[in-house]
Amino acid sequence: MNRTHIHIRQVGRSFSSASSTYDVHAVLQREIGDRLLAHLDFIKIEPKRILDIGCGTGYFTRLLRGRYKKAAIVAFDLSAAMLQQTRANHARRMPWHGRHHHVGGDAAVLPFKSGSFDLVCSNLAMQWVGDPQLMLAEMRRVLAPGGLMLFSTFGRRTLSELRQTLASIESERAGHVLPFPDVMSLGDALMKLPVELPVTDSDLFTLTYPDVMALVRELKGLGASAAAIRGRRAGLYGRALIRELEQRYPDRFKMEDGRLRATFEALYGQAWYKEGGYEHGEHVIPIQLAGQ
Repeated sequence: MNRTHIHIRQVGRSFSSASSTYDVHAVLQREIGDRLLAHLDFIKIEPKRILDIGCGTGYFTRLLRGRYKKAAIVAFDLSAAMLQQTRANHARRMPWHGRHHHVGGDAAVLPFKSGSFDLVCSNLAMQWVGDPQLMLAEMRRVLAPGGLMLFSTFGRRTLSELRQTLASIESERAGHVLPFPDVMSLGDALMKLPVELPVTDSDLFTLTYPDVMALVRELKGLGASAAAIRGRRAGLYGRALIRELEQRYPDRFKMEDGRLRATFEALYGQAWYKEGGYEHGEHVIPIQLAGQ
């Protein structure tokens, strides 16, 4: 996988446009964030410097603050509007709290010195990065000795129903849904980094919606835009396509109560810093994505 499948600027614009609606729709994102944070329940670490990559409106950043009150936390996001939301959502800083910082940029090219953070986290941002394995490499690069990297991303079973329905309308329409990695390829990618004790696991969620438009409105409210995928025709929300989806989606994926199901798979990964040289490029194993 390379950077050509994601239009980085369009990702930033899409999420900036959705910054005011994101929290209304981000119920699953918060649940996955809670489960990601729970991984730290079994880990002995007291970080002084924390990086939250893809902070969005700051929900996971606030979870980190609640757990590590004295740590200095950097909230990082591609979208300036999202960073503004994060800043606005921070509780008043107490004298015993560590400092908050807000930085914008591309997660595949982090603007920080190597070894800058004791804990590097990311909740559901990796799927919107042009080159996920470079993001992993950058997370490891900015990790300090003794530090931990912890992240989540969507897995290949995510929105499988929508992908199948789009493909039944026109094969290339399946490309309107992002490609996602599977848990094994994610683990392989971690093991190629200079890290210790890499661990991956997953959760599967089934959400239900009253109709296709409810699902589409939620995706749009979360900033999910087909226009951010290079080489894909815009128009996931076009009227003609919506009519086709409304006819075909229920035929295969309507539940007994009449609601429509949609699958979401969350992948989690963590690994500790390990001594050893590391270079980008041929030492990075590509993450295998659905449809490739």
